[in-house]
Amino acid sequence: MSFSNGDVVTVMSMTGEFVGKFKSMSNANIVLEDPRYITATEQGMGFAAGIAMTGDKDPKEVELFNVVFVTKTNSQVESAYRSTVSGIIQPTKSGLVV
Repeated sequence: MSFSNGDVVTVMSMTGEFVGKFKSMSNANIVLEDPRYITATEQGMGFAAGIAMTGDKDPKEVELFNVVFVTKTNSQVESAYRSTVSGIIQPTKSGLVV
């Protein structure tokens, strides 16, 4: 599977699940722009304010290693992600909490 620069992708790593805009990938790593860490709460899935508890809030880029897989993000999550990073509220379908 190949991705183009700016495609919204889901990355499963040894440390968790991330969503972001694809920038580049090699055999050892993947680089995402506007990355968000996926969290689960009693209300459902959401995006954490950063990608690490002690890291900067909403970093512009992250380089991930030990990636298990990369896949296209489903349309509901992509819409919620785009709203989160842009600040523009987009229509969402039921069943997704952000």
